[in-house]
Amino acid sequence: MKNNFFLIFTLWFSMSNLVAQITPEQMVKRMGRGINIGNVLSAPVEGNWAPKITLKYFQDVSEAGFTCVRIPMDFFGSRTGGDTSIYSKAAGTSDSYTGNIDDYQVSASYLNRVEQVVNWALGEGLVTIIDFHGSTLKTEFLYTFDRKNKHPDIKTDPTSAKRLADLDKFTAIWTAISKRFKNTSENLLFEVVNEPYFEIGEEDMNTINSKIISAIRNTGGNNATRNIIITGGLKNAEEAPTTINPAILNGDDHLIASFHYYKPNVFTKSSIEGKDQNSWGSAADKAAIDAAFDSVLNWSADHDTEILLGEFGADNSLGYDYSTGDLHVVNSNSTGFADGGPDKASRVAYYRYLAEQAINRGFAFTVWDAGPESNKTINKRTDASSTYNYDISQFNVISYNPKNTVKSTVQDTSIWVEDVKDALLTAGEWPLAVDDEVAVKDFVKIYPNPAKEYISIASENPVKKLSVYSVLGRKLFEKSNTKQITDLIDLKAGVYLIRIILENGNVYSDKFIIEK
Repeated sequence: MKNNFFLIFTLWFSMSNLVAQITPEQMVKRMGRGINIGNVLSAPVEGNWAPKITLKYFQDVSEAGFTCVRIPMDFFGSRTGGDTSIYSKAAGTSDSYTGNIDDYQVSASYLNRVEQVVNWALGEGLVTIIDFHGSTLKTEFLYTFDRKNKHPDIKTDPTSAKRLADLDKFTAIWTAISKRFKNTSENLLFEVVNEPYFEIGEEDMNTINSKIISAIRNTGGNNATRNIIITGGLKNAEEAPTTINPAILNGDDHLIASFHYYKPNVFTKSSIEGKDQNSWGSAADKAAIDAAFDSVLNWSADHDTEILLGEFGADNSLGYDYSTGDLHVVNSNSTGFADGGPDKASRVAYYRYLAEQAINRGFAFTVWDAGPESNKTINKRTDASSTYNYDISQFNVISYNPKNTVKSTVQDTSIWVEDVKDALLTAGEWPLAVDDEVAVKDFVKIYPNPAKEYISIASENPVKKLSVYSVLGRKLFEKSNTKQITDLIDLKAGVYLIRIILENGNVYSDKFIIEK
């Protein structure tokens, strides 16, 4: 009887582990629309750059409708012991390295704080990303690769002892993170490093990715199949994933590729003097994003790899500073924007369009936000005692004279920049694969298939809305309250996706073919 019980338990345990494995495709859908908690745990001291994280923040994020949070955090500086500067940066000194990863110990108190924050986020039903990110990460690790020769005093030779020491320290940190969270829910994801491509080349980044993926996997538990987010070296924006070695992607079934998008930076950074494009939304503006996102989608299809748009955003309307109530203008005589940042309508349109294009292509996203003290604010969280001084009417004008602006003191009753938040949460519609919603109980049939000029829909329930997508995930059109599409003649021959929402709320998706 004992043997039978043990066999049954072993089978149950093995099957439960198998079921618990979440594929990257499933995880990206689960992530959906997310937000960054920037400048908090990635600051040298939490609270220096933005308000400290509280449980209430995650409750507000979840209640708003976001389903994912990306939490940048920095483990360098005083948070991990072990001095790598004792080793030579010179070429050919690697044989003199006598250390190993055990020489580098992560602060238990910082890990405890990270664990508390992660548990808060997971407890609110949010997919949670630990993202390695921060200024000491740059100065103590990323800058040592220095592919652009901007940091000659920090740069290490690839064959140096210090290069080996720095790689061991980075690996030790990820090993400590992985051990701490090895049994945590699969809704926790690890992101190897933030924006390495500005300092690290293609070959070095592939080495780092391989090293850290292996370190995470070797800790076992849920880390054996936990989804890991990676990017490549050398190239940024939409090209960032393209330098990931295909062997890395083919060697692990639980990887998600990431890219960031802040183009055009003359608009997204327009609160900076000299970045002077304050409006956005022309056909050419949108076409540039379409082309960039399509290139990522094509790469994704070619490499069978899911995508996270890890950061995007534009400066605050008129360069507004939510922490002080000031408008960023060049001088007191300035009128109009005067390098003060984008106009409100353009800022909202930019967020809406990027969110829409990401979701329509099946990318998850985590929009950049670093709280009220940043130049890209979405969430205005404060300490409990804080209020802001601002004249809300400033956001309803296109030009202004700061001399004539009267500020009033108002209680900040909303923690969000509402128009931006709403744009992010309502833009776009997920292009579902055929097998995503096979559990519908309704009879639904599309005919004729293949089709030439029209298709009809047979269903027991009325059709509320239907949407047609290209195979690349771009929404082509949608119709309401109809069971027939009669204008297929305008589409080229090929395969298309259709998503049907019935009046009873059930959803059906399928492929259909157009022949000419």
